[in-house]
Amino acid sequence: MFKTGYKSKNTLRLVEMCPTMTSFSTVVLIISKSKSNIFLDKLSHDQRGVITFTVRDSKQDITHCKCWGSKASVDEYQAMLQIGDVVDIVGAKVMALMPPAAGDQRYQPRGTLNCALVVNDGHGYVVKHKPDDVQTIERLRQLAQHPHKPLSSTLRLADVRCAVPGAPAAYVDLLVVLAAARPVRELKRKTPGRQDNSLLHCLELLVSDASCPEGMILSLWHADWIRRAQRWRPRQTLLHLIDVRVAHSTYQGCPVLSYTSCTLIYEQPLPQSPECQQLLAFATNMPLPSFDMPGPTNVDQLPAAHEIQVPMTVRQIYARAEGELQSSTSEQFTAVLYAMVTKFDIDGFSSCFSKKCKYCQRLMPQNSSECSNELCLLEFSLNCSGARYDYFFNINIQFSDQTGSLVETRLSGGIAEQLLGVSANAFQQLSEQRKSQLKWRFLLKYFETKLFIRKPNALRKQLTLSVVDMQLVQLDQLIDKIAAF
Repeated sequence: MFKTGYKSKNTLRLVEMCPTMTSFSTVVLIISKSKSNIFLDKLSHDQRGVITFTVRDSKQDITHCKCWGSKASVDEYQAMLQIGDVVDIVGAKVMALMPPAAGDQRYQPRGTLNCALVVNDGHGYVVKHKPDDVQTIERLRQLAQHPHKPLSSTLRLADVRCAVPGAPAAYVDLLVVLAAARPVRELKRKTPGRQDNSLLHCLELLVSDASCPEGMILSLWHADWIRRAQRWRPRQTLLHLIDVRVAHSTYQGCPVLSYTSCTLIYEQPLPQSPECQQLLAFATNMPLPSFDMPGPTNVDQLPAAHEIQVPMTVRQIYARAEGELQSSTSEQFTAVLYAMVTKFDIDGFSSCFSKKCKYCQRLMPQNSSECSNELCLLEFSLNCSGARYDYFFNINIQFSDQTGSLVETRLSGGIAEQLLGVSANAFQQLSEQRKSQLKWRFLLKYFETKLFIRKPNALRKQLTLSVVDMQLVQLDQLIDKIAAF
């Protein structure tokens, strides 16, 4: 339908647009695009559609190109033109833009010019720029890393994570680093009056900065950005988010960031700038969190056992984590618990192992033999043979004292191997008798247990308690240690 490669000397710069122009041609970079909107024309009863591209051709000049046409032509634009493409806009009409009224909802990113472009069927078109014009393509593609707003004007995550339930959404500018990513989720959307349910895709990312190392969730619902995000790397990918939505999420129970139709994203913006260098320096030593990991599994991810000295009962731990004694200033704390082990099922039907990818350390389903991350698949195909995952201990151990029972505690990773005296792989080769003997070394005995407790948040919906150390306590010693609430 569309031509491939436009050759003309009559191309103009975006800054040269005037509302009187009816056949404007230019070469631009697509930095954002809307979802296509298909509707029924009331006069012709044909299906028509519209799609909007946000484009730029210099560090200062950004505008929109709105393409109207039949459903077939709009679908072709949707499939053919992607964010990051250099394109020719040919024969477009220039339209003057009215300043938005205060409080009006915006459906597209803010432009920097007072004119926009309109393309209609039979009156103009948009096509990819001819590939042999390497100089023009490279010049325009460099703009993808040059935000039109200064990095120094961004807010910190700590400044925006205070959104409360019921407060109106705000739109802010941020400079963040990718910390973690969930697998893409598929959701069904019910359309009123239609029997078929369309599929929506959602990608949840965790982004951080130096003011908020624990990060905030960024939700992407746009197919093109979900596709681009598959190439992003934790600790390495920086994002300049412009007009990203921040609001309290009832589902997540905390403030979250969301990509909307008026949001712009610059990937790896100005990498040599002081702001990006500082953020990369922070990211280098930033611990990599995970949406799926039940808690820290390596010894170096936990506080030292000798530093944990505050005794608490089961009731005090729950009160500090979720009840009347909880504090909003800290998401984690430690405790020394004197209690009996009342559940330690390592020789029965309860699973006491989990699997994680050797490359990205993401938790894997038990029935899967490889990570779903495309980068991991590529890395393994080039550099790895053999198993692509590691087993690690992930044992549910429960404690009881005179105030109640602690049921969420996990004995995991290297700590479990130290206490059990056997590796996760070697444990799977043990006889049932030997597993039973190991179990009764702990079950129904009193221990001084040092715990690392993390409160529920957006990353983990549930309270997480990790064993740091356990020491057997005799009954005569226990009498001096037991505390009343």
